[in-house]
Formats: sequence, C-alpha cells, structure tokens
Amino acid sequence: MRTTLGVLVFCLLGSAGCNGPLAFLPGGALRGPEGQAESWEVARGFDSLVLETRPADPYSVRIGFVLRDGRLYVDPAEERTWYAHLAADPAVRVRFDETIYRASAIPVTDPAELEGFDPSRRIFRLELAP
Repeated sequence: MRTTLGVLVFCLLGSAGCNGPLAFLPGGALRGPEGQAESWEVARGFDSLVLETRPADPYSVRIGFVLRDGRLYVDPAEERTWYAHLAADPAVRVRFDETIYRASAIPVTDPAELEGFDPSRRIFRLELAP
C-alpha cells in the first residue's frame, strides 16, 4: 500500500511539468491549441488562469486575476518566482480551459489605473498579442 501511494505521488508530481501546473505546484510549458482573441472577453466566467512565463525555460502557475474595463490584471507578490520572470521578460502565454493566448505583461504605474488595487503589490496588465 505504501509503495503504491509513493508511486502515485511520484507520477502526479512528475506530471506537473508536462502541461502546466498541478494544483498549487508550478509546472512547465503549456500545451494545447493557441487561439487569438480581440479582447479579454475570453476570460469572462473564469476565476483563475494559467500563466506561463520565461519562454526560454517555461514556468507556469495557476493564479487569480482581475478583469476590469476589459483589461486583465495580475498582481504577483515580489517574492514569487513568476514575478521575477515578468520583470525580466514580459512575454507570457495565458490559458483558459484548453486554449492558450500569447500576451505581454506590462507593469502598471499610472496612479489612476492602479486605483482600487492593493498598494503593496506590483500590478501587471496583460495585453493580448496581435
């Protein structure tokens, strides 16, 4: 029984890097169909997304987001690995369900746009790639 459980845990952890994160564990490159969207309407009805950062060595996490006035925002804490990735390279991919969208993570600095967000967090606006 103990061996079977160990094998199951090993397989689950090993699969985390195969197609994105597994629960709260980060993963690797996302696989699936890439889509194109004109707006973030594709995010309506979801409370989280899967974000892939660092294109050269993909790293993915499941995170919450804010959709406001048609714009999509994420707010990584500075101690998060994916925050460092966004700061180094804005190229990201975002997955809702099985569809992946290319985007750029733009740091938000405009006080009017930051209104309503936690002032202790860094806010990034995700812009869909054309």
